[in-house]
Parts: sequence; C-alpha cells; structure tokens
Amino acid sequence: MKSSHGTFAAIVWIVAGALLYNTEPEAKLFSWQTPVFFVLGMFAAGAILGNLSYAGVRGLTHALVSTKIVTAPTRRAQIGLTVVGYFIFALQVAFIYLVAKWTIRVMFQVDGPF
Repeated sequence: MKSSHGTFAAIVWIVAGALLYNTEPEAKLFSWQTPVFFVLGMFAAGAILGNLSYAGVRGLTHALVSTKIVTAPTRRAQIGLTVVGYFIFALQVAFIYLVAKWTIRVMFQVDGPF
C-alpha cells in the first residue's frame, strides 16, 4: 500500500506538471528547470507527498479504530474506509497540483506564488 501512494503522487506530479507547463506562460519547456522539475520533482513527490498521504491514511485508520468508530472488519467498515481513502487521494491530487504550481512559479520567478 505504501508504494501505491508514492507511485500515485509521482504520476499526479507529472500530469499536473504537464498541465501547468501548458498553461503557465512563464514556464519554458526548453530550459534547465524542466528536467529538474519533472525528474527531481517526481521523486520528491513520490517520497515526500506519497509518504505523507500514506501516514494520513494509516493515522486516520488508527484513529477510527481507537475511537471505536470501526470495531470489527465488517463489509460496512471496509466500504467506509475505502471511501475515506478515495477522499484522501482527491485531497492529495489538489495538494500536489498546488505544490507543483508553486514550484513552477518559484523556479521561473513569477510574481506571487499562486
């Protein structure tokens, strides 16, 4: 499960970066920043943001069990945890997009981070 969070974060980083390179007028495809953004960013997103997402899912699961909201491995609990997992993945997509946008703006020295 941990590797899937990192892989998902790396893929989202690449897709968000491609969209941002297409929409941000200051981003130049043929520059030294492009390979740094995509290669280093992909590994950093996978390692940092993927592990952060994994820790969030594990922490939330532990909190639900500790507070006795989930008491047994029932079908209902499994469905609820799956929905929560998808919600966390959606939040991760939004967060990675914002981090990628901030990174491009910092790398190309655009006025204001957002």
